[in-house]
Amino acid sequence: MIAVVEIPPQLATYLERLVEAISSVAELDACYLLGSAALGAYVQGESDVDVIAVTSRSLSLDERRALAEAAEAIPCPARKLELVVYPRGSDEWEINLNTGEHVSFHPAEEPGFWFVLDRAIAEQHAVPLVGPPWSELFAPMTREDVLDALAEAFDWYDREDPEGPSSRLAVLSTIRTSYWLETGRWISKPEAAAWFWQRVRAEIEAAR
Repeated sequence: MIAVVEIPPQLATYLERLVEAISSVAELDACYLLGSAALGAYVQGESDVDVIAVTSRSLSLDERRALAEAAEAIPCPARKLELVVYPRGSDEWEINLNTGEHVSFHPAEEPGFWFVLDRAIAEQHAVPLVGPPWSELFAPMTREDVLDALAEAFDWYDREDPEGPSSRLAVLSTIRTSYWLETGRWISKPEAAAWFWQRVRAEIEAAR
């Protein structure tokens, strides 16, 4: 297992078991850790664990179901596993699994912008658990694609989040988006919140 961040031992063991489970069902070309664990903001038992797997070929529906069941069967030390599986050479996923909550096998059933944003962040932070670096399997996202996905995400918060733009997740996502727009870099939501805090504090001091 290759990592550029420190992965807690319990999570590392879980990820090894997850890779084994996926490999028992499908030929696995790569597997990447994303999300808070790849960004250095993982909190044991509270954070989700985000993983993208790449299979060597497109899977049949029965194979997709078997892979999802194999992943679901492993007790997860995080709040939940969010697993997305792509066939090699495609930017259209075949499995979207949130353990204990939801599984889908058809991209048309899900808003596509979430996956665009995940892949954009993965370009900078994906930790290879198996296989080559991210850039060898996925083409880079264009800035236009990311901006379109961000606009759709903001529309989603307006439409779907009961608290709308005032929800904690929407506020943190907004701050992180602001950081990306200024710097071109993706950081964790807690790191973005700390950046914004210090920025406003400095502006207050400058105005006194």
